Amino acid sequence: MRKLFRLKGLAVACVAGLAFAAPALATGSWHPITGTCYESGAWFTSSNVRYVSSGGSAIKAQFSYVPSHGLVFQVINYNTGAKIGNTIYSPPLSSQTIASSVGGGVAFVNQFRLQVAGHQDNYSFSGSEYY
Repeated sequence: MRKLFRLKGLAVACVAGLAFAAPALATGSWHPITGTCYESGAWFTSSNVRYVSSGGSAIKAQFSYVPSHGLVFQVINYNTGAKIGNTIYSPPLSSQTIASSVGGGVAFVNQFRLQVAGHQDNYSFSGSEYY
């Protein structure tokens, strides 16, 4: 009987350990992003399909530089075409949350355009995206 009791205790300890470790799976990470906008101000949809980390995550973006008159940025669900979360505007260059909680494995693409269409000194942007 004692051996059986010890095995039950071990099984409970393992399950508790897995439950404790689960939040770590929900952590996303930062990935580099770059792009160039059309002078007309039309939306450009990236061909790079990205996937939210396996446990789920927020989607955020921060930029190191943006087009002269600003950038408009959003993410689109690759499978449904629906917009995910909020549209953000940059500047500011600091981190902005696009969506606060997205399920793990969701496939998405970035979509962006100039804030102000027409000629500018710079049409490109660079930064990082968290997912």
